[in-house]
Amino acid sequence: MTATTATAPVAAKAKPPVPAKTGPRATSAAAAKRTGAGLVPKIVAIVATLALWQLVAMSPLVDTDSLPTPVMVVDALFGLWGSDAYWTALGTTLRVWATGLALSAVIGIPLGLLIGTSLRATQSTRWIIDFFRSIPTIALLPLVLLLFGATSRMEITMIVLSAVWPLLIQSMYAAKQVEPLHKWVVRVFRISTADRLRYLWAPSVSLFVFTGLRLSATMALLMTISAEYIGGAPGLGLELSHMEQAFKRPEVFAYAITAGILGLLINAIVVAAQRRLLWWHPIIREERGA
Repeated sequence: MTATTATAPVAAKAKPPVPAKTGPRATSAAAAKRTGAGLVPKIVAIVATLALWQLVAMSPLVDTDSLPTPVMVVDALFGLWGSDAYWTALGTTLRVWATGLALSAVIGIPLGLLIGTSLRATQSTRWIIDFFRSIPTIALLPLVLLLFGATSRMEITMIVLSAVWPLLIQSMYAAKQVEPLHKWVVRVFRISTADRLRYLWAPSVSLFVFTGLRLSATMALLMTISAEYIGGAPGLGLELSHMEQAFKRPEVFAYAITAGILGLLINAIVVAAQRRLLWWHPIIREERGA
């Protein structure tokens, strides 16, 4: 008998897996790709809206004097850009808005943190806060006009009365989110007040405060233009009222679009500042990686 030798099959050498591209360039490329993919639907929606607006304005169902076409509005906007009154009104509105928002933050954030750190203070002020924040701020305009007249002080007062509540409430919730164990540790080790604010309170409450700031920034802009339009204070709202009284419809739409663009820019700036300053926060890092 002859013995047969079994030959084992030779295994093919497996190629090593190609490592995924990592690093700042890969991250930037992925972010740019996501931005481009998200930008296309927005542009398509804007173009579709402008086309629908143009068709409705040109149809016999609508009077051209009442609803100008987008071309007429853009032409009026270019004309306003060449006038000093437009830029003066824009600067006045921005200055009053920034002053009112800063004052709202100075009042709302510390007060909200103080109330939020105490359960007794939270329970005792709950009804008062709910009552005053439920009052429509625009209903207080006649009273504020009697006190200050059609001035910047009237606008700032109206801004504070409307924009302080999101900051106050978000700061109260932020104070409640601080871990009791962390507060106990800093108290036991007798950490200084400055270090407590820097290493415990600031990281714990910053995201909630920025959310309240985004809401307050939008509400402050709305109240600024409303107070100018109804109360007669200088700014974009007053110029819009003048154009409406002069029956200049394209200019009215141009000022309204200016206010809308201003709101978008303000929101984008606040979001960019939040992502830049709170880059270390887990939620912000998750948003960037999504």
